[in-house]
Amino acid sequence: MTEQYSQTVEVAVSSKVKAWQWIGIASVLFSLGFLMLTIFLKWYFVFAFLVLLAIGIVYIHFYNTTAKEYTYAFSTKRLVIVKKDLMGKQRRILMLMYEDVLNFGLMDGLADDGDVVACNATNECGVYQIVYKEGEQTHRLLFSPDDYMCALLGEVLNMQVNRDYE
Repeated sequence: MTEQYSQTVEVAVSSKVKAWQWIGIASVLFSLGFLMLTIFLKWYFVFAFLVLLAIGIVYIHFYNTTAKEYTYAFSTKRLVIVKKDLMGKQRRILMLMYEDVLNFGLMDGLADDGDVVACNATNECGVYQIVYKEGEQTHRLLFSPDDYMCALLGEVLNMQVNRDYE
């Protein structure tokens, strides 16, 4: 059995998320106009400047923290999910110990707000779920591993992977 295996899944950035960047840039540039009005006309235009600047910074921040790819790092003791955003920063979003896993198989049902989603889209074929416990609560990890990682996970978890694509 393989001791360590890593897989990277790229995520498509939607046009809505791309629009966030342009809204943020336009808002910051438009706020500079209010800064000029503050300097040359009235001081209370500074409030419009601050509001538009804050809106622009927030939209740019949301765009920059959007996931570009997920990396699934398999080892014999745990599965680590790492998110890489559009700025290239990596952040571990989940470190799952195998003794906490309750179920592993193809995703059934719809994605909830409490699910950890680490794939491009949950409505695609080949999205798997791992149900795990964290304290007293159960959570779901939704991800799209390749066939080799499914086999490794199935071997480690001693479970039969359901490969019935309907």
